[in-house]
Amino acid sequence: MNKRILKNFFKDRALLISFYLVNIVSVITFYHLSEPSNTEVLYPFSVGIFFLFVYLLIDGYRYYQVNEAIENQLAEVKNYTEEQRAFYNWIKKLNHEHSREKNEQNERNKERLYFLSHWMHHLKTPVSVMDLIIQNEKKLQGDREPIQKLQQENKRLHTAIEQGLTMIRMDSFENDLEIKSMDLISSLRKLINNRKSEFIYQAAFPVLDSEEESAFIITDQKWNETMLDQIISNAIKYSSGKDGSKKIRFHIKQEEEVTILSIRDEGVGIHPYDLERVFEAFFTGENGRDFQNSSGIGLYLCKRIADRLNHRITIESEVSKGTSVTIQYLTKV
Repeated sequence: MNKRILKNFFKDRALLISFYLVNIVSVITFYHLSEPSNTEVLYPFSVGIFFLFVYLLIDGYRYYQVNEAIENQLAEVKNYTEEQRAFYNWIKKLNHEHSREKNEQNERNKERLYFLSHWMHHLKTPVSVMDLIIQNEKKLQGDREPIQKLQQENKRLHTAIEQGLTMIRMDSFENDLEIKSMDLISSLRKLINNRKSEFIYQAAFPVLDSEEESAFIITDQKWNETMLDQIISNAIKYSSGKDGSKKIRFHIKQEEEVTILSIRDEGVGIHPYDLERVFEAFFTGENGRDFQNSSGIGLYLCKRIADRLNHRITIESEVSKGTSVTIQYLTKV
């Protein structure tokens, strides 16, 4: 039995109980003053209290049933009084209107997302065509610096489009999910190879450090690679702020039930006052002023993906020395 509901009942009925007791005392006093010889007080008072108790018992039962149903958020609530019925109908009306407005809003959002997604997919076509043109020009003219810069900007545009599409897909994350065991080392090698030209252009060299030839983890391969690709992209981008050759280290540590991946760069690092906000959407911090292509979306998406996949992601950094992103995976279910 919920004591809080009973307490609220007596609190709501306090005025009625008070007036009832005052009424009993007034009636007994009146008859006693009318007939001074009549000294019987206890009996009429007991009868009045008995009827009050019966009333409170019936009213309390009704009150308790309705409020318990409301507290447990039951769909159907049995109404005992006209007041309860009026409030119940009013709530149903509000709920119906809210549901209708919510459904209309969802339909409008779906339509916007559909056109936005369609438009972004169309953007991928000219980006792919430009990449083919650049590749042909490299064959004809060699790997000259202007062509390298065009290729990097085109790659950046492609990454921005992919980020936008990833944000759209996040709304239907569970519909595009396949959790299974996969080799983390194999995925890392593929992602590093895909960005080989960027590593060379930015003079950053990947170093894969693992005691084993393979490291199997429980995850969704596509979403996990989306997350890792974003972290690698950040590591390359923020390494460009320092001169000379830099290393991006991928360290894998396997324990009994978890596998820990650390991706550490030797880039510009993140200021301590920005570090706790790097996973917020569109937050670029101090580095956003120096790197104009910072969007503040990448790490936000990484955090959302990691949370959905039940992976633990943390970040540590030191200004001018580099940043380390650590992801903890489950090795066994």
